[in-house]
Amino acid sequence: MSKVKTNNLLTPAQAAKDLGISVATLRKYSLIVERTTENSQYFERNTQNNRLYTQKNIEDFKEMVKLSHGPKMTLETAAVQIYPAADVKTDTDTTKQSDEVAELQTTVAKLESENKKRELTIKDLQQELADAQKAKEQLQAELDTLKQQAAEKAEKNDVKVDENIKERVNEKVNDDKKGHWWNRFKG
Repeated sequence: MSKVKTNNLLTPAQAAKDLGISVATLRKYSLIVERTTENSQYFERNTQNNRLYTQKNIEDFKEMVKLSHGPKMTLETAAVQIYPAADVKTDTDTTKQSDEVAELQTTVAKLESENKKRELTIKDLQQELADAQKAKEQLQAELDTLKQQAAEKAEKNDVKVDENIKERVNEKVNDDKKGHWWNRFKG
């Protein structure tokens, strides 16, 4: 233990005592810091793999707890403000984000292209619809003209039919006046 003190490193029990918390709570704080920094080896460790703490670590824990008492703050959000994330991870994350951004830009470009095609298709369909409506109007006008002509012809034909009927009736009447063929034998 004297070796630990000479290196200014504190055991979990000593660090917990300095902070006025239990060793279990210190372990919880340490895990939060390791998750925030994305570095499971953030704290130095002894041969038994126990974490060892510096005076700076103790001060940072105190600051983290103090910040966590603020409005809308948790220990995790306070830790993010105090402990920097590992630089190596940041570079990897930046590269990953750049790749994702490039992929999203490609997707957006494809979607915009598809939208333009759809817009052209919609415009084409709208033009075809307008053309079809014009053709329908023209056909309707022609149909109306044909109906009118047919009505006029029907009137003329009715007159002719009436004249033909009159002629037939007159023939029949004349035939009746002549009498039937058997009337010739009577007398």
